[in-house]
Amino acid sequence: MKTSAYVLLFIFWISTFYASTIMAFAEFISLWYMPAGVSIAGFLIFGKRAFFPIFLAVFFVSFRFIEQFEQGFDPAHLASALLFALAHTVPYGLGGLAARHWLSYFIQKGLPQRIIGLLVIYAISALMAAICGLLVWEFTTENYDHILEEGWFAWWLGDLVGVMVIAPLMCLILPKLSHTRLTWLDEFYAHDRRLSSNLKPFLLKLSIAVATVIGILILDSYITHRGVAYFVFFVSIPQLWIVLTERTSYATNSLVCITVVMAFGVGVFNVSDQAITYQFALYITAAMSYLAISIPALMQRNHQLAELSMLDLLTNLPTKWLFKTLVTQVVKSSRPNQNHCIAMYNLDHFKKLNDDYGQAIGDEVLRQSAQILKNELRDSEILCRCEQDTFVVFIPNTDIDEASKRANELRHKLPVLHIDDLILPIRGSFGVAQVQFGETIDQTVERATRALQQAKLEGRNKVVAIS
Repeated sequence: MKTSAYVLLFIFWISTFYASTIMAFAEFISLWYMPAGVSIAGFLIFGKRAFFPIFLAVFFVSFRFIEQFEQGFDPAHLASALLFALAHTVPYGLGGLAARHWLSYFIQKGLPQRIIGLLVIYAISALMAAICGLLVWEFTTENYDHILEEGWFAWWLGDLVGVMVIAPLMCLILPKLSHTRLTWLDEFYAHDRRLSSNLKPFLLKLSIAVATVIGILILDSYITHRGVAYFVFFVSIPQLWIVLTERTSYATNSLVCITVVMAFGVGVFNVSDQAITYQFALYITAAMSYLAISIPALMQRNHQLAELSMLDLLTNLPTKWLFKTLVTQVVKSSRPNQNHCIAMYNLDHFKKLNDDYGQAIGDEVLRQSAQILKNELRDSEILCRCEQDTFVVFIPNTDIDEASKRANELRHKLPVLHIDDLILPIRGSFGVAQVQFGETIDQTVERATRALQQAKLEGRNKVVAIS
């Protein structure tokens, strides 16, 4: 961890602390306590190395240096500042490290399971930090004998909202500014590559969300019924709209904007008696946003799996599954008098080539020979890789005789490859079968495979057709 990263984390913590005091409705029990999010994000990104800058930042704001210079040094004040720093840093340090371990070492688990684990870790960390902080406050302050019983829930919920809202933003900012790459973090933003970076749709949705919050705050300030504040839960609808349709970075920023507007609005519209309701609504909205992020991420994963099921990674040819799908569609839409054929081919002595020169050379032979034959195909023909060194070609609108001639043309196109210092003449055996009325593609492929086996038995490097 570079010195600049330490300074960066320290500055972020101090900045968010003073920003959160602006929105506080009671001392140390703000509507959302933003530094908590910076702390847990710091441990998430930098690991245990984040302890020193976070501890120093908490100590800095707790010790109140200006007062010490004006009123004189007080050892008791120094001790209380150190206790406050430990009470904050240790719980969030343990929580951040646990979350880091959970996300990085259990990456094989699905994203929804990892997000649920993350929410549990956040809740426990915020609760421990609230209890420790209030115990220190009660211990160091004579005027508050029962503050733990009276204030733990508000402190916990405020910290928890701060963690839920600020931690994702910090996980977006800190890696970029410190040039830190985290593999487990990339999955949360993987689907962003498929989405537009156009800000106009996002700003429209964000405006609707902000207007919803302001409208409910105004309504709550004019109507004395306590149930009015519960309408704020409806803000989760535009927020989920943003999460499901916009980039994850935009969704993170929208959650921050909604929370800031709500935090200021509680004071501006004088509805602080309903602050707990607004806090809880923020937490539920944030939790739903976390879980909803898994939906576009799962869609991205499904898209990748679909691509894997359609294209062979080595040769970039259609897979057998895609081949069967396409050919079946063509055959079903054909007229009764249309003939179609399938040609199976196999590279001769490929196993020996693999054994003699190694798998890397074998893979290069497959890749280059497949690409050369692909370039020789007509627009209507389809080439796919079935397995290892076996390929299949769909030859539409062709009877068995013409398909045999076409297979011979392709056989002669098999190249002499120059790989490193090797000169490798590639030869292949072909088996051709015509699609029969009423049979499945698998049955046609099976007959073409028997023809291919016959070509192998007859000496290889030839075409055998089967009716």
